[in-house]
Amino acid sequence: MLSKLFGSKSKRNDESPPLAAGLKESIVSYLGVKSLPIMPKVAQQAFQLATSPNAEPEDYIAVVERDEGLSARVIKIANSVYYSRGTESKTISDAVTVIGITELQCLMNATALSNFFPSRHALRATFWAHDVAVAITARLLAQTIRPNQADMAFLGGLMHDIGKLFMLQQHTANYEKVVAHGFEEGLETINGETLEYPFDHTQVGHLIAEKWHFTPELTACISRHHKPWSEIPKDSVVALVKTANIIVHTLALGAGREANQARRIYEPMLSEAWEHLGVAESLRAEILKRAASTFEQERSLYESWSNG
Repeated sequence: MLSKLFGSKSKRNDESPPLAAGLKESIVSYLGVKSLPIMPKVAQQAFQLATSPNAEPEDYIAVVERDEGLSARVIKIANSVYYSRGTESKTISDAVTVIGITELQCLMNATALSNFFPSRHALRATFWAHDVAVAITARLLAQTIRPNQADMAFLGGLMHDIGKLFMLQQHTANYEKVVAHGFEEGLETINGETLEYPFDHTQVGHLIAEKWHFTPELTACISRHHKPWSEIPKDSVVALVKTANIIVHTLALGAGREANQARRIYEPMLSEAWEHLGVAESLRAEILKRAASTFEQERSLYESWSNG
């Protein structure tokens, strides 16, 4: 039931090996925690439902109805301008029908992520917008060239930078400086991190993924999206997420004040990404256009959902 998110015994050529014990100890020590937190119960329930390949509409209705806050949000979203069909949704059943299962899965995954390592820091909001943009763009890429990977592409894009959320929460002031300094020096965030820490956000995210028993495929999206293309299988979800990350930075979707610096860093990487995925030149401009327009259309939807 939980094969898309939680532990699976299947092997893939993009699977990440377990983190070394010494690296785990270093992360825990530097970030000032005795151990990583247990995955929040509400988030776990949302993921269990949203990633179940056998879930029926009745399953969603039953879960939503048990949570007053979630019920209110589902009704609110169903009656928003984005979904309005001229008839008000008054029941959870009506609302789920209006929203649709696929979109509800995405929304539930997003609201779970929004509750991980909460912070009121402005950089947290930027990370959130970036994660949503990468998720939307990865799903769009998959729908265009590999439709059967669309669901996992969205989830992988949404979760790819979970390590950053934890680093910001634990080292707020210092991590803000690390991110800013990296962009000033023309470095990807990951390279700026390694100037300050003996690890980077992909390794922190990898540790969280192991702690929370994510599947090898999702763990790979989190831990390998900054690896060289030579180490990323062309048919993997990681390739979709890495490309989506480059596109989002290039287009400055949901970007903060470092948008111009990020664009200069990532735009030169786009050509190689297209080539690695095998995206025809005739499709590339249209994908960029659709990525920007889809994010602008759906951004407020995810923001209102996460804010309740």
